[in-house]
Amino acid sequence: MDKKNIVKEVITVAVILFAITAVAAAILAAVNSVTAPVIAENDRKAQEIAMKQVLPDATAFDKMEYEMSENSSVTEVYKSDAGYAVKVAPKGYGGAISMIVGVDNDLKVTGVEIISQSETAGLGSKCTNSEFKAQFIGKTEGIAVAKNATKENEIDAITSATITSKAVTKGVNDAIKVAREAKGDE
Repeated sequence: MDKKNIVKEVITVAVILFAITAVAAAILAAVNSVTAPVIAENDRKAQEIAMKQVLPDATAFDKMEYEMSENSSVTEVYKSDAGYAVKVAPKGYGGAISMIVGVDNDLKVTGVEIISQSETAGLGSKCTNSEFKAQFIGKTEGIAVAKNATKENEIDAITSATITSKAVTKGVNDAIKVAREAKGDE
């Protein structure tokens, strides 16, 4: 094959690949524009349900202005008559663990709901188990993780998932701290 034919063939293949890629990108953009609002609405509903689960006595939630500090995992804060629903996203082993933490007006944890997580299946993903989440209820700031929790403000780590356990605990501690600050108990 001569040099001109090779160049022509390479250019032809490049143009065809570019056209296929452009069409695929346009299709993906169209699908995204249709599904993005639906996904956002589903996320909002999941968050609303989680807030009602962690603060069942709340009648309404008002979003508060919160300036996120560098080391905090807090992303949003909601005030209610029953306390605070705090959205946190601490970094776990597999990425951010998005969760809602309920904190009552006495600054005690009323519940923890995991909205999304990408922890290791069968290990860190056990952070969604009700037995693990229930350990936080009634606890106050300064919760620690232990292999065999014996003290009042400790929780049992998930076996072989200490990083996940510490991440969830950090999120809960951050939520209590921001609730204390919002309440003005600093």
